[in-house]
Amino acid sequence: MPQTPSQRSVSESPPRLDSPYPEPLENAKRQFQRISTQIVMKAECFIDIDHTKETVDPYILEDVDSATREPFNVWLEAVLGLPEERFSDWVHHITEDEWYKDEIIQQGLIEFSNASVEAERYEPFASIANRILELGKDQLPGTKSYPIDDIIIVRNDPHYLNRIPEHSGLGAKRKPDLLAVRGRKVQLLEEANSNAFDWSDILTFVEMKYSSNVLFHQLQIWRSERGLPQLDRRTLLPIEALEKITVANLEAPVPVVPWTMPPVSPPKKDIVASIKEPPAMPSRTLRPRPMTTNNADTEPQSEPFSMFEDDDEDDDPTYDNANRKRASKRDYGGASSSAKKSRNDGDLVKAEVKLQAGGYALETAACTYGTRLFTTGIVLEDDKTSLWYYDAAGIIRTKETLSLMHDFEKFAAVLVAFACCEPSQWGSLPPNIIKPPKSAPYPESFPPKNLKGYTLEMTLPEDGSKVRVTLQDPVFTQYSLIGRRTFLYVIKTNSRKLKKPMVAKFSYQVTSRKREQDILEVAREAGVGHLPEVHMWEDFWTMSEGVRAIFFDRRDPDRDYEDRVFRGIVYSQYFPLKDLFSKSCELIPTMVYQMLDCLHDLRYKAKILHRDISANNVMWEMQGDEVVFKLIDFDFATFVDDEGKPAATTASSKHRTGTLAFMAWELIKDVVNRKKTRYRVVIHMLRHDIESLYYLAVYCMITMPEVKNSAKQQMYRDTVWAWESGSMKQIAADKTQLWEQDEIEDMDLPSQCESLRPWLLLFCGVIKGAQSRLRTRWNNTLEPFDQETVGGALTRDAIISVLKGNSVATFIEIAYKPAAEEASGSGALHEETIEEKAAKQSQAKEAAPAKRIPVKKATGSKDTTKGKKTATAKTVTPKKIAAARASKTKDIVKAKSIVVSETVTMQGLMRRGPTTRSMSKKAAALISG
Repeated sequence: MPQTPSQRSVSESPPRLDSPYPEPLENAKRQFQRISTQIVMKAECFIDIDHTKETVDPYILEDVDSATREPFNVWLEAVLGLPEERFSDWVHHITEDEWYKDEIIQQGLIEFSNASVEAERYEPFASIANRILELGKDQLPGTKSYPIDDIIIVRNDPHYLNRIPEHSGLGAKRKPDLLAVRGRKVQLLEEANSNAFDWSDILTFVEMKYSSNVLFHQLQIWRSERGLPQLDRRTLLPIEALEKITVANLEAPVPVVPWTMPPVSPPKKDIVASIKEPPAMPSRTLRPRPMTTNNADTEPQSEPFSMFEDDDEDDDPTYDNANRKRASKRDYGGASSSAKKSRNDGDLVKAEVKLQAGGYALETAACTYGTRLFTTGIVLEDDKTSLWYYDAAGIIRTKETLSLMHDFEKFAAVLVAFACCEPSQWGSLPPNIIKPPKSAPYPESFPPKNLKGYTLEMTLPEDGSKVRVTLQDPVFTQYSLIGRRTFLYVIKTNSRKLKKPMVAKFSYQVTSRKREQDILEVAREAGVGHLPEVHMWEDFWTMSEGVRAIFFDRRDPDRDYEDRVFRGIVYSQYFPLKDLFSKSCELIPTMVYQMLDCLHDLRYKAKILHRDISANNVMWEMQGDEVVFKLIDFDFATFVDDEGKPAATTASSKHRTGTLAFMAWELIKDVVNRKKTRYRVVIHMLRHDIESLYYLAVYCMITMPEVKNSAKQQMYRDTVWAWESGSMKQIAADKTQLWEQDEIEDMDLPSQCESLRPWLLLFCGVIKGAQSRLRTRWNNTLEPFDQETVGGALTRDAIISVLKGNSVATFIEIAYKPAAEEASGSGALHEETIEEKAAKQSQAKEAAPAKRIPVKKATGSKDTTKGKKTATAKTVTPKKIAAARASKTKDIVKAKSIVVSETVTMQGLMRRGPTTRSMSKKAAALISG
């Protein structure tokens, strides 16, 4: 006969009763005696706004819906490192030792099943989970002392997790139901008298959904199958125990009425009040909530279910009704009554559980500064459990679900497997590649708040020597779950050659795409300006080498999977737009002019499209007394042919491209319509990058000026909030409003940007005119028409001419014929990598060193920053900013009154050298004058 698992001796715990089901009064007392790590809450810790249920990033719904389903045993082996043999062995031991009879587990299951609202399930589940971890450490073979000794499950709701400063205006305020965290972190929060975890503290999260009120009858069925006595619904005590108590009462010397004996009398009022009415400042604790009694004697019973394939019946609203129809009328409570109704929680709008879990995964990936290769989650819909894995390549969930009750032994083994994971199985980066500092080695420091102090090796392209790179402070982390997940750190190196301030950019790049450093090399050789200076790069590992390798070995190849490589690239350090425009917005037009130069030269000199114009991808530096803007992040860039369409030989990502808040309207509609039968693919062209540049100008004016009034600051932020939240259809509709002159005239702008409103109206007119012309041309496809520039309306020269007040192109047709010299571009697509070019040059030099003729660099290949000292952000003064206004219009207001003919014929595009119009004050003066 298997033995009941031994209980850990705890002096504060009450003695074990003859029956494992404590009486109501004793249970009420016991909740105050349970050992727990209690965190006292302060009033100022509570957030006074509603929990944000939206995922902010509309892509999450698409990502969750397209999640790959893998067999349960394959998921366990790949993610948790638990082979099927060990899993079966653990299940066998748990069954033999009868963990389900454990007092704490039994009490937790009763409270979990009897809950009338979702929140009443949190603490019982935490109690069950922590007891399972305790038993697993003592009794299961193969469990390790770390980190199972220091992992606990805590209730988090209703507390919000801390957001990072970079996402305070973007990410949602979220409060996951339960968290798996390090016990040491809970201790630190208790000492600091705080309740708020950071997203970096999370090992995994548990998200619950209350959708059925028949769990108590599921429990009764399960108890019957396990040979356990049935429970009386009113007292939650075993029926057999009640019968014994009644007999004992009848034999007592002083006759008393049954149900009034002290062992089964209701708790005292003061104790009941302390249980049912939680204090104003609730505390995080591992104690289960006290069992609640209910006067309803019966409720429909559904058939038991066990481990089965999840075919989304959990999303079907008729599922519970079907269960109720199959329910028997057996009364486990001893009396008949109507079905119990759950309390109406009208203040809480329940989000779809898998979507909500995806939002938690997004925050974990986006708020940890690149410390996680992946994250995991546990989703409970009533007692059905599914396991989820999230990385930059996609989402993988278990095909089957486990029942907390009917698959209890398997569920317990899974929890123990989670607690036995090494840091690499919690998603840490490989320590043999990115090494933690000696002062904070794994696993003691896991999970780290960021990667400051971590080191890695990169290679100098000039001589192939190795350079040790030490990460300093993080400067950026992308708000993303699936995709590149770009993050940047300031760095130091041990190289004597690299003395400039530098940053290292890390991201997960699709392996089929051309490398960023190769694209930049082509652009630089073609004479394109405003490019970042690249010093070195390294590819560290591919995602198919990690967790996904097991999925690939066990299953057929996934045709939709795109392998990604973790890549690092080192740039010279530039400064974000926020540092510049927070003090003065007068250089926003200068930024636009310089970026128009850059986009034009990329397209016509190098045959490259950037395809991701956004606030994070335009930066700046000081060159002498002049502000020069830089276009960075060429991860989404692609080579194009003479017509501006992606070159056939260029591989691109199947995943979406661009930053949502700045994406052109037509590209957003493309995402919306891609599933339609008559879907027509939209090709990303130069006009889309120019439209993104317009949105960037509006974004900078609204969000970046320094505003002391917090209410006004939030009002300005809300203006652009709709660009990155809600459905894709809503975002597309909001973008079209920015083409309307009335919208720009009525738009709330900070006082610092009010003088730029006339200039912005001119830019709005350019975009509106181009959109109107596009719609007209869609109805007439017979005449030749330049799709890239909308018949010349969106060329660099045409736009700058309008913005500088030299002409007005709003709502009129522009006849445009591009010069053949410019349209021809630079010829070959330069598919060779930098290393391949260096090898060929070396071979040519060895073959004929005496006849080698020095190659003259293409115009514009000279580094404009050479020999100039890079200034810091603090050097930007009003005097220096004023010196960079040369390319700004003299009198923007006068431009509105200029009258032009109905048709304007633009001159052929001028061939431009490396010193662009906006970089030269002398040239700018000539043009504007």
